[in-house]
Amino acid sequence: MEKLLTLLTAYCIVFSSSAHATISASAEELLRAADAVRNPAKNYRMQIQVVTTTSDQEFEVLLKGSEKTLVVVKKPSRDIGRNMLMLERDFYAYIPNLKRSMRLSLAQKLAGEVANGDIARTRWAGDYTPTIEKQNVDEATLFLDGNKPGLTYSKIRLWIELKTQRPIRAEFLGLDGKTVLKRAWYEEYKTLAGAERPSVLRIEDTGGKRSSIRVLSMEAKELSDSLFSVSYLEKAR
Repeated sequence: MEKLLTLLTAYCIVFSSSAHATISASAEELLRAADAVRNPAKNYRMQIQVVTTTSDQEFEVLLKGSEKTLVVVKKPSRDIGRNMLMLERDFYAYIPNLKRSMRLSLAQKLAGEVANGDIARTRWAGDYTPTIEKQNVDEATLFLDGNKPGLTYSKIRLWIELKTQRPIRAEFLGLDGKTVLKRAWYEEYKTLAGAERPSVLRIEDTGGKRSSIRVLSMEAKELSDSLFSVSYLEKAR
């Protein structure tokens, strides 16, 4: 009986320590972990599909660090050549019929409820200062306050599953930090680039209109700096 009580006590200590370790993770650690779930490496390439109520588009997205992204249109054929480039927080789109690039905002709509920054700037850590609003044994709610100008969303509320460190859902907020502009869900986790990641980001505005970003493929890949230039933007196919 004494041996059994000793084993039970040891089990409770281990369980309690493990739970406490999960719960006591800092806001910054949780945010970096959620980033790592979504992003396989510093440099990577993915094929994505953006579906709205009126359109279906496909893009190749090349990401180098957190400051460089090239978005190449693959479908529909009428939009091929209308590529986009992010350099830090500057965002450019090439207009083939005008034969020139125009500067746009990350917050501008790409299609439906999807903004340019939803595919061009996918990392949170570094762009936002996080604080833990709520937490229990299952999940944490973080409030992300943008610390750089020109971000896609100035403030975000993010729910993270503690056991897996997966992002679950988010609210994209207005400047007041209270007004909900859009809601998003990170869904259909599957193996992408060697780990379980959300393959679908479903976005809904306050009027109930929905759009989705589906990751068709993803791979870590070394990328040359020469790809991330306005001159390459104009010729990428």
